[in-house]
Amino acid sequence: MLKNKNTILLLMAGCSSLTAFGQAAAPLAKPTNYLEILMLVIAVLLVPVIWVLTSTLIMISKKVVELAKSNKTAVLLFMVLGTSLFSNNLMAQDSVAADAAAVVAEPSFYGGLSSTTFWMLASVLALELVIIFMLVLFVKNILSVIHPAAVTTVNGKPVTKSWIVTTWNKLDKQFFTKAAPIEQEADILLDHDYDGIKELDNALPPWWKYGFYITIFIAVIYILKFEVWHTGMNPTEEYNAEMTAGKAQVNAYLAASKENVDENSVVALTDAPALAAGKEIFGKTCVACHLADGGGSVGPNLTDEYWIHSGGIADIFKTLKYGWPDKGMQAWASTYSPVQLQQLASYVMSLKGTKPANPKAPQGELYKAVAAAMDSTNNTGMKKDSVATK
Repeated sequence: MLKNKNTILLLMAGCSSLTAFGQAAAPLAKPTNYLEILMLVIAVLLVPVIWVLTSTLIMISKKVVELAKSNKTAVLLFMVLGTSLFSNNLMAQDSVAADAAAVVAEPSFYGGLSSTTFWMLASVLALELVIIFMLVLFVKNILSVIHPAAVTTVNGKPVTKSWIVTTWNKLDKQFFTKAAPIEQEADILLDHDYDGIKELDNALPPWWKYGFYITIFIAVIYILKFEVWHTGMNPTEEYNAEMTAGKAQVNAYLAASKENVDENSVVALTDAPALAAGKEIFGKTCVACHLADGGGSVGPNLTDEYWIHSGGIADIFKTLKYGWPDKGMQAWASTYSPVQLQQLASYVMSLKGTKPANPKAPQGELYKAVAAAMDSTNNTGMKKDSVATK
């Protein structure tokens, strides 16, 4: 067995490399959007990482072969680790195929990608990460065989730290604190002394420095975007653009919703169904003060050309909606919908020129022709000076 061990080790390492390249080639498709491009770039960048780790594994394997000449157990351990690594790769490949087959029929989209494309790329990225993790773990285990760590003993018993604690300590030292050990504090002690409190010249936390570097990078991009290329909007331009877009959305909503009629958008209705609906409402609520023929009783005459609060469709609608409590005119906004008030106002305007049985004397002011002309755009086919309201 030991005669062919070098060949076996090289073949095993080469299989890992071929597996990685084979999986990385799967998602090579025509980019359709930024998400797809990003996923493809990450997948391609992970391939060199796998290649480097595989090369490292090959070099370490040579050292293991040398150790195997004097210790057959090392070869057995290497073979067991290699078999477990490749079996994990095969299971991961089966999972990718199953995942891809499961989402073929799904019509949903993720960030502009079809579900099939998205999950295929995501599965390839996940597989590459699994391969990298297994290679790193494999290399670490082999290194631990080649260079076993010193064992600390307490009360004659060996004490070893778990890989989680060891990994955290390394990450903490490299990315979070990077503080000098206690036994080295004397070397970084500053001369500054305040009431016995001294200062250590520790390095800045790496996470803080990296965050500062990121802000510098963002500041450079910001200056280029807004001061050099002039491709970005300043806060005032953004506000105006958002207000314009918001106004357009509101106008589109109001135009599409018939129930959002108000004194600014109301127009006189001339179709028979609308006037019939307005007449029905008039008979329920207005006859007590204006009589059934609009001649007026407690309220003013609605058939002449005199108006207390002007006689345009918008004025009548506003009177019906808000009322004039000081003159006894009730507000009907809480009783009828905006469309019903529009129908009622249109019917009131249609009473102009009719002949009531006992018309009340004119009240208010004559509805001027100028006012009628200004309101004519909202009341095509009707004369504006024909309605009076209280």
